[in-house]
Amino acid sequence: MTNFRLIGIKLGEGLKYSTSINEINRIASAIFDFEVSSHPHESITSSRSQLIYDWIMTLAEQPLEEERKLQLLQDFINALTSENDPLRNLVGETAKLPELDFWSMVHKDIIRVAKNKFEDGYYADAAESTFKEINKRVKEIVKNKTGEELDGASLMYKAFSEKTPVVILDNLSTETGRNIQKGYMQIFAGVMTGIRNPKAHENITISKERAIHFIFLASLLMYKLDEATY
Repeated sequence: MTNFRLIGIKLGEGLKYSTSINEINRIASAIFDFEVSSHPHESITSSRSQLIYDWIMTLAEQPLEEERKLQLLQDFINALTSENDPLRNLVGETAKLPELDFWSMVHKDIIRVAKNKFEDGYYADAAESTFKEINKRVKEIVKNKTGEELDGASLMYKAFSEKTPVVILDNLSTETGRNIQKGYMQIFAGVMTGIRNPKAHENITISKERAIHFIFLASLLMYKLDEATY
């Protein structure tokens, strides 16, 4: 099944500096026999990108055969782009993407903050959101227990300290339990320093596969918090 949302976002992003509102509406009106409807998307900031997205999502809602929708979509893309523009391959490329049904294995809080961004192709944003959510949850626990308001790696060292932990992950009377506590403390702190912070401060692009890796890592940490004592 064609991912109209992803095509709409990628086409809008690719054309936001090379077309105009008037041109988009003129071309759409010549190809489509319906009026555009609004489909606000929080991740789209350009009015031209939003308009392209609106037209494509309106097309997706039409009571037409899938083949006819795809032909109209391709006509719309072709009319907006030049002959050798890679954007003309969007329909074919999107159709080839495998459907990865992994969300049933992901923690509900990670699904809530990441799924829409991931499915819209904002892979780095999706990954960043997962680790921000972990930071937020641990921050609330530590603040409620100690009154301290920390962030990032320093927060994780405080929360999962071997000697005076706020969040207890295992039986600390045993060597195995202490090793688990220390190991997860390092993992929680490491994702803040090595994954969350770079993505928050730099415009980093990652692949779909790498985003899935990060989502599973964040999900594991969320499930570990569910099992913890605090």
